[in-house]
Amino acid sequence: MTTRERNRAALLIGLILLGTAAAAGYAFVYDPLQEKAAAAAKLEQEVAEAEGKLAAARLEAPRLAAAKRRSLPADENLARREYNEALSRLLRRANVPLGYKVTERTSNATGTPLLAPKKPAYTKVVYDVTFDRADLWAVQDFLAGYYRLDLLHQITAVEVVRKADAGAGSARKVDPDRKDLSVKLTTEAILLDGADARRTLLPVSNAFAAVGGLPGYHAVALSPEVARGLTPAPLAPALAAPPRDYSLVVLRDIFHGPLPPPPPLRLGKMADVAVEVAKPVPPVRVPVVADVGYTGRVTLTATAEGKLLPEGAVTIDQTGKTVTLAPAAGETGTATVTVIARADNGEEARTSFKLSVKEPPAAERPAEVAKEDISAAVILIAVSTRSDGTAFAVVRDNFNPLTYEIEVDADGVRVTKYEYIPRKKKDRSYDTPALLAIADENVSGTKRTFRVVAIDDTGLVLAEANPAGVPAKGGRGAGLRENPADPLDAVVGAAAGAGRAAPPVLVRWASGKSLAALTEVPADEAKRILRRAAETGPVGATAVAASRD
Repeated sequence: MTTRERNRAALLIGLILLGTAAAAGYAFVYDPLQEKAAAAAKLEQEVAEAEGKLAAARLEAPRLAAAKRRSLPADENLARREYNEALSRLLRRANVPLGYKVTERTSNATGTPLLAPKKPAYTKVVYDVTFDRADLWAVQDFLAGYYRLDLLHQITAVEVVRKADAGAGSARKVDPDRKDLSVKLTTEAILLDGADARRTLLPVSNAFAAVGGLPGYHAVALSPEVARGLTPAPLAPALAAPPRDYSLVVLRDIFHGPLPPPPPLRLGKMADVAVEVAKPVPPVRVPVVADVGYTGRVTLTATAEGKLLPEGAVTIDQTGKTVTLAPAAGETGTATVTVIARADNGEEARTSFKLSVKEPPAAERPAEVAKEDISAAVILIAVSTRSDGTAFAVVRDNFNPLTYEIEVDADGVRVTKYEYIPRKKKDRSYDTPALLAIADENVSGTKRTFRVVAIDDTGLVLAEANPAGVPAKGGRGAGLRENPADPLDAVVGAAAGAGRAAPPVLVRWASGKSLAALTEVPADEAKRILRRAAETGPVGATAVAASRD
């Protein structure tokens, strides 16, 4: 082999070794390093995605907690019962006529997302609500109350039909009271997986613990019936904010045409006041007649001229709507007081009366002004009996801003009186909670006191204490007394029991009727009602009206 051939062979061997080394480096060094770099990049991406999901979960955690608080309670049976009761309570508060129905429907789980196989994220509770003979005020009040109820629920279908539209020809007559609407709607509420295991439909605020301690908190949180009256602040308000005037829905009635404007603001006639010198003048009530939903807040001012009532001697109580007069010491004579009422919507009304201060004993005493009988303005607006043997009724005094709420249960009858000046407030001076005492502060001549003997969905059966024209002792309709000896006395007080010559006179107050429309219950029927009420209580006592002893 020549030198040239040896050099070529050596070069070829070198190239072969170099190629082999390069292939081995690529296969055993470069390629593994690239795979490790790609794996590291993939892990970094997965970590970033996991951190993003964790951050999103932390961001959504408060919303999830709020959603669980707004969910129906975890106990499905309790949730269905309390949601049904909440809908019924909204209907009663909206003054929906009796006869409404709240009917549960079988829910369809199709389309419900799953958290795990055969484990839906939530359970639907579906109800149909129907009512008739309603006006648009009742519809508006129910819907406003529904959307203030802080729950995960929604109305999925609603149908409002005027009954006149279902007729034909001459049969299509419009109800002048506009109470001819039939309403049918479907509402769905959901029970989230992992919802609070509470005993109430709505969560109970910790504020109850601050006021009543843990015993007070538990007394509410563990009692669905007590918690039904809760109205906590909504976590996610459904109604428009700032609050809008939803009364325009009624004022622009699409079924009957625009609602006529309410009567204008006015002040009733005020009687003249006469007192003797050096004697105080009792507060004078100002009879304000206004639809505050239309006029807004009404503010009173009063002026007087002359030295009998100097500057600062006339003051106004805006809450009680009264005028207080402080005549100058030792002064006699007369003064004219002018009262002006101004409403937020710009309306204004005025009236006046005279104050006379005279020397005793020759002072002329003004004849007492006969007080008005307001029985026709006192209406039994709602009566409802419940499946648990309790009942509820509401009496509204349309002359005065007063209502009487009657609760009947196993413990007896409780009457609560409320005033509406300027908002609903319990009258703590009402000292006859076991009786229905209809009266006002010497404004009218109507003063009637009853004991509730029986209650059903059609109205009340009452026994009156000391009815007009009847002596306080003995005879039919005698007054109430303490510590009755006969079981019937526990029902009607001192009304005649089994051992007396005559049974008490009972009267029936039908739902929707006024105090002036009471009707007397026949004596034989009254006797059976009294006996049944003494045995089983007021609820259902009228069921024996058609039977015989």
